[in-house]
Amino acid sequence: AIDLSSAVVVSTSSHIIHTNAADMLKDEIEKRTLVALNVENRMPHANEVAIVIGTAKELDARSYRPPTGFEVPSKGDGFSLWVDESVREAKTVCVAGFDDRGTLFGAGRLLRELRLERYRVEIDGDFRVSSAPRYSLRGHQLGYRPKTNSYDAWSIDMWEQYYRDMIVFGMNAVEIVPPKTDDHFDSPHYPLPPMDMMVKMSQLADDYGLDVWIWFPGVDEDYADPATMDFAMKERDEIFSRLPRIDAVF
Repeated sequence: AIDLSSAVVVSTSSHIIHTNAADMLKDEIEKRTLVALNVENRMPHANEVAIVIGTAKELDARSYRPPTGFEVPSKGDGFSLWVDESVREAKTVCVAGFDDRGTLFGAGRLLRELRLERYRVEIDGDFRVSSAPRYSLRGHQLGYRPKTNSYDAWSIDMWEQYYRDMIVFGMNAVEIVPPKTDDHFDSPHYPLPPMDMMVKMSQLADDYGLDVWIWFPGVDEDYADPATMDFAMKERDEIFSRLPRIDAVF
């Protein structure tokens, strides 16, 4: 086994998805072990055990290439993980995504494979894995509302933890809902008004590179009435214009 308790986590890019992948790795390890790994954007010294996160192209530019007979899948969200001993004196755990989002899922898979104990982080010395998704869309509806399939008391920090928990298992999309999707338009548990939280949930998904879908129901209204249609269009326009990211509307 390789002891990673003093490893440095290296993000080869300043891209926010890579930064969040490295931060997720650091934070989730620390919660479970009390080991606080350093995250840096410099390449490690020759004698530093390291976890290097980036796209396959970025790692290749720094001479970190998959072992012979092993490759990074050429498919969106795909990734490969391996232990490199050829570039530096110390061992390097390589997290190589086919694309930017692949680096995120690679970091999530690494979290699942690490052996985490109090004050200790380990991985098998011959560890390697390649993975690519069978399905291009892997999402969940996350309803911030009283009639809930999540929880109407969650803060944006709680939502981020929930996003991370699902990212580790490959989620690449969230479906959020506009304020008018429940019998009740308010909840005593809300930490933020629904529209404000919708904006933040959209931004948070974008920061992790997740697709954002919106379920927008037509509720008990006469859309044959021009006045109703005009109101509905203006309502949608206002909501859509405030969201940082929208990939699809259902």
